[in-house]
Amino acid sequence: MRKWILSLAVAFICLASFSVYAQEETPSPESTPDVAVTDELSMVTTNPWNLTADSQVALVRFAHTTADYGPVDVYVRDLGDTQVAAGLAFGSETGFVLLPAGQHAISVRSAGSGVAGEILATTSWNFQNNTTWLVAFAGLEANVSLQLEPINLLRDNINADVARVRLVNFIPGGPALTVTDSTGETFGQGMGWFGVVDSDRVPGDYALNVTSADGTTLVADVPVALRGGALTTLMIMGSTDGSQPVQLISFSSPGNVSRVQFVNNYSETLQVFMIPGNVEIVPSLAIGATSDWVTLPSGAVTFVTYIAGAGPTSQQQISWIGRVLPMRDLVITLLPDRTADEGDLAFSPMILLVAPSTTP
Repeated sequence: MRKWILSLAVAFICLASFSVYAQEETPSPESTPDVAVTDELSMVTTNPWNLTADSQVALVRFAHTTADYGPVDVYVRDLGDTQVAAGLAFGSETGFVLLPAGQHAISVRSAGSGVAGEILATTSWNFQNNTTWLVAFAGLEANVSLQLEPINLLRDNINADVARVRLVNFIPGGPALTVTDSTGETFGQGMGWFGVVDSDRVPGDYALNVTSADGTTLVADVPVALRGGALTTLMIMGSTDGSQPVQLISFSSPGNVSRVQFVNNYSETLQVFMIPGNVEIVPSLAIGATSDWVTLPSGAVTFVTYIAGAGPTSQQQISWIGRVLPMRDLVITLLPDRTADEGDLAFSPMILLVAPSTTP
């Protein structure tokens, strides 16, 4: 337990949906964050190194976008050549993997070839704490252009009424591509290989089309659900020679959020507000009571308590200044001497940790 004097100074992640068709900033003090988060689902996440909630971690997904190569295995070479994906086929991707934050060498070998197999592509990358990444096996074997490409998935500060989109073109050597929806709204235009376009959209259901520079439709009416408060990553992949049809693959990752719970051992019934935004998050917490879990954006935050019903115009009772971390739950106990105990961090139960398919 950590004790904070006169200061009271958390995360759910939704199921990353996957469809196939033929990190850390501080919330702005000027904005009022959305604290009511609905439709919370569990996200399948593997934890090969048994990392704990107080560890520095990054979330990483792996995708196979190389149209002329068969299934592959993915390894983290500097962590004992741990296999983190097995038999990953073209057009598929993994769920998230909890990776220790830091510089890591990632390599790809032919599926089943083992650690002695030939390395097809490798990259060394700094996966910083509390960031999210897509690492794509990309290029063409025919062009001797196989490579691993890390792409940052920006999940900070996504308001509940905004659907963030990151669109990436993984087709090498082809014409520039344009992506539009059924109304003609452009998501990306003139995109070359590894072209990336970011946009904020109105949440809802969309039908997307991919066309080449000469107007040829490569894939049409792909249904994509854009969720509010989440990042949807759209990956265009396939081949220009027709050996693999053009596909649009999507998965959703919710914005960085945290959960916090309050225990009132103080001598008065309290209400709890959050700054920035001066948002009331617990209207009334009786003596000896425990609040429901409150979901809020991850990052720097201040919690301030008042006598219940008195509000911000009255005298502050206990305050807490600190950071709530993605994927974590935090319990704060309010004490009679106007201090607070901060409990040990825990991974949110809304992260569904499952056993990896391979053993480190």
